[in-house]
Amino acid sequence: MPHITTSAGPIPTAPPCGPATPGFRPNWGLAAVLVLAAFLLFYNLGQRPFWQDEAETACLAKSVLETGLPYAYDGVNVVSQEEEREFDKVGGYLWRWSPWIQIYLQATGFAVGGLNAFAGRAPFALAALLAVFWTYRLVARHFGDRTWALMAATLLTLCVPYLLIGRQARYYAPGTLFVLWTLDAFLSDWQRRAGPIVAMFGGMILLFHANYLLFLSFAPTALAAALFVYPEKFHLRRLSVLAGATVAVAVVPGIMLYRIGRQSGMFDILLVPENLMLYFADLSMFCIPLPISVYLAWRWRRFFTRLERPAEAGERFVLFATVLIVLSLLFLGLVPQRFFRYIAHLLPLCAILLAYLVRRLWDFSKVSAVMLFCLLAFTNWLAVYPMERLKIVNRPWQNDFRMLTSLNFPIKLFVTELVCGYPDVNTSIIDFFKTNAKPGQTIVAEYGDLPLQFALDGVRVVGGLQGPVPADVRPDWVLRRRVVRVNRDRFLFGAREFTDSLDLTRDFERVPLPLPDETFGNRTDDPNHHYFIPVEAPQKALEIWRRKEASQ
Repeated sequence: MPHITTSAGPIPTAPPCGPATPGFRPNWGLAAVLVLAAFLLFYNLGQRPFWQDEAETACLAKSVLETGLPYAYDGVNVVSQEEEREFDKVGGYLWRWSPWIQIYLQATGFAVGGLNAFAGRAPFALAALLAVFWTYRLVARHFGDRTWALMAATLLTLCVPYLLIGRQARYYAPGTLFVLWTLDAFLSDWQRRAGPIVAMFGGMILLFHANYLLFLSFAPTALAAALFVYPEKFHLRRLSVLAGATVAVAVVPGIMLYRIGRQSGMFDILLVPENLMLYFADLSMFCIPLPISVYLAWRWRRFFTRLERPAEAGERFVLFATVLIVLSLLFLGLVPQRFFRYIAHLLPLCAILLAYLVRRLWDFSKVSAVMLFCLLAFTNWLAVYPMERLKIVNRPWQNDFRMLTSLNFPIKLFVTELVCGYPDVNTSIIDFFKTNAKPGQTIVAEYGDLPLQFALDGVRVVGGLQGPVPADVRPDWVLRRRVVRVNRDRFLFGAREFTDSLDLTRDFERVPLPLPDETFGNRTDDPNHHYFIPVEAPQKALEIWRRKEASQ
């Protein structure tokens, strides 16, 4: 194989594409990966009920099925997690806080499969499956290396954080797919052809309406990364038209529709250093192991000091992906709230990067390449162990040693949960109130109010993060949770204030329940908090109180 000498040393070029052969030639490797991905994404997809954030989307999707638009009030319950900032009551409770694509995707799932968790999550799992295919397609199409493409798709398929967000009824998987779509178009001949630039425009529009924070963290950072790594690809006139059209069609109307300006007041400069530290910890723990980051920084040291770019096309794209990832994290550090889900769309790029390193290592040492691939695909040792040795691991205090923040075989944990199930706290809560609560009764729930709203018909559910509990509320049931929550101003949420004001021992009786009170339930969007195997006793039991006359 021929070699190209760059400032970073000799590297082998990607193997050329073989000559086209007539007729259809099945790609059995890709087919096997997609079948595996489909199993991991769809199997037992409805085994856990919607957790709080998913249930927000689900309640709004029910409104879409009834009215055609996402309204946050159905005549009984109000959908809110931001103390009723998400809508104007005088405007009919029209949802104006987050973009609507995820709502309409979930409504489509409900229309096809009914009002259940599997149907509500299926469109998002399908988007995650398409993203696995698009990861393969992007590499194979633009760099002609099917082995690299197949390894990238395989690493993404076996990436447990990606599987967790792919099984979530939120914007994460569609947003990831739109990012890949846009990058695929960028690598095409958009400077001269109409098709790729139209595809880039469509990708940007869809990305904005999937989640405008995702759009804002991706579009400018991708542009900056391209300017650094691919300056020859710039066509100023076409780029100006693309940017102007995107702003005119998506950004300006979106600012008014989603009232983006109202959320700008959350910015807090004091949070930026901590956010950056935690994002880079998450990147090292779940995306790109620290030793690999150190190696890449050394290999590309002349790019970072002199802007000397690799000559080989594959390595140059991997460098572009790395710069994009770093710039995205720097941008997201400015956002006051920090969640792993904000970087989930970067996971395919991480898989492509890691697969590239394995592919190049294969040309020097096949045994070493196989060992590296197995470490990356089946363990998290390379990610967690260096962080622990350096004492910079970010492990939440409540975690145990069977979670992704400890040395483990992640895919084994994931499959164990799929096959054996998990006693989700929202399942316990929903089953209890389906059996005991009657239509017309009122439940005050300190958290988990939205899963109850979705699951119960004719029962009023208040509390959660909705804000102050209305003065006229006389609850028949009270659900107290072990975690005390405060709002953005560090004051108690209204639900806790309200339950603290009640004389529970006088007016209510506690229902004895041996069910553990976990914090979130199916919070699959954060690998720091996801439980695959139930935690042993002792655990604090769910605290449910029933008004005394309600039990007579």
